[in-house]
Amino acid sequence: MDICLIMDNPETPHHPVIAVALQQLSTTHTVRLLDVRTLTGAEAIAQEKIHVLADLYLLKSHAPQALDVAYFLEQHGALVVNSWASSSVCQDRVRMAQRMLEANLPWPQTRSFATLENLLADSHLLASLPFPLIIKSRYSHRGDLVDKVHNVEQLQALAAHWSREPVVLQEFIAGDGWDIKLWVIDERIFAARRRTPLEADASKEDFPIASKEIPGRWIGIVLELARAFNLRLYGVDLLITERGPIIVDINSFPGFRGVPGADHALVDLVERLLRETKTL
Repeated sequence: MDICLIMDNPETPHHPVIAVALQQLSTTHTVRLLDVRTLTGAEAIAQEKIHVLADLYLLKSHAPQALDVAYFLEQHGALVVNSWASSSVCQDRVRMAQRMLEANLPWPQTRSFATLENLLADSHLLASLPFPLIIKSRYSHRGDLVDKVHNVEQLQALAAHWSREPVVLQEFIAGDGWDIKLWVIDERIFAARRRTPLEADASKEDFPIASKEIPGRWIGIVLELARAFNLRLYGVDLLITERGPIIVDINSFPGFRGVPGADHALVDLVERLLRETKTL
């Protein structure tokens, strides 16, 4: 059967997890890549029209042109994982917050602003902000803005590079100094601890958590996320706080780098989905 990976990062075909999974799948299936990095949405769609519709598309990109081609493919009956709708919501932190609220999932209070410049122009609002706060780009992308700010002066300093950036402000909720990293592939859950990136000189080293040691509360949250966002493979960041675990980010189709067994789980998911397409 035919599999197509939609991507925008030249490193993806050499990624230690993705590459292994693609190599294994290519032994029994036809695997090709659609690199949208230098294409517009219209160009990506035109390029894909040359090919017969694949049996499965893996959407390993949140770039606008990748979402455009995913939407086009779904409108023509293709199976895209994760879907255009799911991936779009995970890219937009405002829509993400709305979905969290609807699903009654633990998520920081979030306010959005058209740009950081607009936020800074509202002196009355600035005077009422309950610092410290977390500021993030509204749209999740590589190299986006994520920072902790303690006062208006820090917000103003960020404007030197981010004045036109659509942003969200989130309440700061103190954790225990660790981020809980959870990765899910077709309900197989992997977990690790990592020092919070908001700390100075925080290490990016992951400390794996054995599957039998993952608390049931965490498992319940990530599986409810899958239902609320219609996700098949995704990453979740949790903070452990006095209010309990709080979701602070979702990543549709992360790389799963350093997650033991993720390559095999990804292959198993693709194989299952392909089997299901045969029975339709």
